[in-house]
Amino acid sequence: MARLVIILAVIGFGYWYWSGPHQKSAQTSEADRLKENAAVMQQCINQEQRMQTGGGLAGLADVGSSGADAESLCAKKNGLYKRDGNWYRRQ
Repeated sequence: MARLVIILAVIGFGYWYWSGPHQKSAQTSEADRLKENAAVMQQCINQEQRMQTGGGLAGLADVGSSGADAESLCAKKNGLYKRDGNWYRRQ
């Protein structure tokens, strides 16, 4: 009888862990994804600006990429689009 109780307790704990903490850690929150997308875009835009000022080299598509041009090129390169001030991945 004690063995059955121990087995049920282990199964119960495993189910609790799988359905709670494990699932939460496996899923990235929307806010985390938005922060990651913004960081990717900022890094790309900075790179484009460095390429533009560093010896006259053009950026991703051999086009002068200043301001909105760099933003649109980086968005296309990374598969992102801007909505309500946030960067979202294209599905």
